[in-house]
Amino acid sequence: MASDRCLVLFTKPAVPGRVKTRLIGELSAEEAARLHGAFVDDLVERLREGPYDLRIAWAVEEGAALPTAAVAGLRQRGADLGERLYRGLRACAADHAMVAAIGSDHPDLPLARLEEAFDRLAGGESVVLGPARDGGYYLIGLRSERLRHELFADIDWSTSRVLGQTVERCRSAGVEPTLLEPWADVDEPADLQRLAASLTAADGACPRTRELLTSWGMM
Repeated sequence: MASDRCLVLFTKPAVPGRVKTRLIGELSAEEAARLHGAFVDDLVERLREGPYDLRIAWAVEEGAALPTAAVAGLRQRGADLGERLYRGLRACAADHAMVAAIGSDHPDLPLARLEEAFDRLAGGESVVLGPARDGGYYLIGLRSERLRHELFADIDWSTSRVLGQTVERCRSAGVEPTLLEPWADVDEPADLQRLAASLTAADGACPRTRELLTSWGMM
């Protein structure tokens, strides 16, 4: 049931110079921010169709208003990504038996992949990880009683070691994580070219992202 499941999209407001920075050069800072905003909007439109409650966890300064969005939002809190993930998921775990987190760097992530993650949790798996092709993960899902701070602590975030370290943390906690099929983030110019090629072959997917890439001559 949707009330047992909560998906949290962790992201940032589309501020030039603060999002998609590894694409700046290929794109201007303003274009990179517009692309980030298109990723978020396309994801939210698709994710709202899934059988779970959807929340957006925004990385904004304390005291700043949360951006206006079509779904409920919360504020990310913590000194690093691990702390922010843990606190955001813990807040949602108070009202849901299963929680999962994704980022906004994969606008073409299939809805079926998210449904599979929750179905595996509902079937008894404790932790589900979606490996990213750069060595990180695009999804982490947990049964709420398995949510532990140590799964997110002392991880070398933004490196190729993230997935391996997280698997080790799970095993140290007595849990063997279930791995989904890999998916690719969009961080570098080559990733953006891959996405443009993928969207060319996927009619109707990611309309806002598609519109931008078309206007820039990338599709």
